[in-house]
Amino acid sequence: MKGPTMVTIGRILGAHGVRGEIKVLPLTDFPERFLDMDRIDIFRPEGKLIASLSIRTIRLHEGKGLFLVGSEDISDRDKAQALEGGLIMVDPSERVPLPEGSYWIEDIVGLAVVLSGTGEELGKVEDVLRTGVHDVYSLRTPEGDVRMIPAVREVVLRVSPEEGVIEISLPEGLWDR
Repeated sequence: MKGPTMVTIGRILGAHGVRGEIKVLPLTDFPERFLDMDRIDIFRPEGKLIASLSIRTIRLHEGKGLFLVGSEDISDRDKAQALEGGLIMVDPSERVPLPEGSYWIEDIVGLAVVLSGTGEELGKVEDVLRTGVHDVYSLRTPEGDVRMIPAVREVVLRVSPEEGVIEISLPEGLWDR
């Protein structure tokens, strides 16, 4: 059974070929991490461990953004296909180290967003939206409204998961409705 803190880094899309290779879609900002792995743990979405596979071969499926994984534990297409939809998960201690000042989404969700200077709580982060340019924090105000805050240096002054807060400065007009 997966723990409450397991981190999903990939999804099994199905079988590739007839020798039991599986297609893995990376769900991480660091897909190259798969190249250094010697085993993968596959879970059902509800959290039940369904396979722990030793990796025999792993290669990039050119142009597809997928990895093709071969394992001594899977010898045919049917066994590989049975893993379709499985999630590859790791313990948080196995996550790739982030640069200083960067945080995992799960470290940001739940933090209180407070106004610099006054300490007034504007809400709690419910989600982090990846826009491509910069992240956007979706927060729920004490009144129950959903507001968006761009995660840029001019707005986010300090992030402290240890303290449970994100301190922000609101540019004129950002909070107005």
